[in-house]
Formats: sequence, C-alpha cells, structure tokens
Amino acid sequence: MTIPYLEWRDAPPRAEAYLLGVLSSMICDWYARRIVELHLTLTLFGNIPIPEVDIDTDPLARRVVEISGTLAAVDERFADWASEVGVPVGAATDVNPEYKQSLIEELDACVALLYGLDEDDLACLYETFHQGKDYSARHRAVLSHYRRLATLS
Repeated sequence: MTIPYLEWRDAPPRAEAYLLGVLSSMICDWYARRIVELHLTLTLFGNIPIPEVDIDTDPLARRVVEISGTLAAVDERFADWASEVGVPVGAATDVNPEYKQSLIEELDACVALLYGLDEDDLACLYETFHQGKDYSARHRAVLSHYRRLATLS
C-alpha cells in the first residue's frame, strides 16, 4: 500500500491554497476519475493538469485562494497560515452549512472557468460524475456562480 502526499518546500501559502482549491474541486475530481481506475499512482497524479495562472493578478485564481483558504482554516491551528493567505479563521465552519456549501459550489465554478470549461462541459460533468447519483441541484448552484464569475475571466 502506498500513501502519496505532496511536499512543497518553500511554497508560498497562497500558492498552497490555490493548489488545494483546484485539487479539492469536483471539476478536478471528475478529471482524475477519468484517468484513475483503482489506484492513484504518483505518475497519474503528476499528469493531472492544474491551470497555470498568476494567483496575484487573475481574479478567478485569487477567488480560488480565498475560498480554499477559508474552507481549510477551520480553527486556530491554522491561524498563522490563514493570516498569510489573507483569510479569516473559522468562517466556513459547520455552524453555517449553507455558507460553506455555497463556497464549495463557487469554488467549482471558479475552477471550471480556469480550466476553460463552458456550460455544456459542466452539464456533461455533473451528468456523468457518478452513475446513479443526481447532481442536478449542485449543477444549478455552480452554474449560477459560473455565470456571475464568467465576466471576470
């Protein structure tokens, strides 16, 4: 059994938050499911494309950093990291599940736009993500964010 992990030495916290956001998205998950059958190897992991953007100037990338940082900084253990990323600690805790879910849906919309997906691509993604499961509500929510954010790209 292997346990792959990332070790990114000297990575700026904002870059960590960006990568975390992309990898945590349902968009990236869908892609990974297309190339992984039973076991994620480092070779397969290394071939997952990550949109290359300037996280300081691209508004969608900045929003990915904000969202993923907010979702990750769940308590004071992450205070230093959250401060460097520029996000509050504990803002997306389970106390406000609607806000947290909205952030997750907005993250998917941002990442979809960074990958260059259009609305038809999103429809395919949510229709084929997992056989037998209905993702139509999530698709509608992501599409709402997507349409709003499309003006930024």
